[in-house]
Amino acid sequence: MAFITLLCVGCQAESEQARALSLEMVDPRPIWIGSELHFNTALDWRPDDAVIDALHHGVVVPLELSVRISRHHGVIASEDRTHHHRFEIRYLPLLRDYEMWDVRADERMLFPRLGMLTQALARRRQFSTGLGQKEVDERRWQVQLRAHLDRSRLPSPMRLPVWFDSRWRAEGPWHTWVFPVEEAG
Repeated sequence: MAFITLLCVGCQAESEQARALSLEMVDPRPIWIGSELHFNTALDWRPDDAVIDALHHGVVVPLELSVRISRHHGVIASEDRTHHHRFEIRYLPLLRDYEMWDVRADERMLFPRLGMLTQALARRRQFSTGLGQKEVDERRWQVQLRAHLDRSRLPSPMRLPVWFDSRWRAEGPWHTWVFPVEEAG
């Protein structure tokens, strides 16, 4: 009887709330700053109760914006390099503040409420790709962006359980661009 119960629990469909994306990029737009490609976007993060509970118990939550840059050969693209922008979110119980650390920029910000931290993430900012204008002039490149909760950076005892827990599956879709942009005509 216990075996049948476990099978039924394992086969339950995910709820609508669990399937909803909890980390997305907001309208990413490519822009050139100097001779380097950047993306202007914001992160919309809606943490689940399990993630908030883990934050309050000392777990650092790593959010990441991943950039994949590939040589574009028609339909096929071969991955060339990756570029990551990581934010580490933590709760500081003695201060009763939430801290957001932008690892690449080495900036730390404190917020008295989690809602204020999510609003700060939702402000538009530029993220570099590491792709220069000279490289784009020489060949075609495919650039892909995605925001996700990096489960591989969670504490070791949590990694396996959260891998199968839909509440920790916060990842948006890949957004893709090809540079240089072909002129329609």
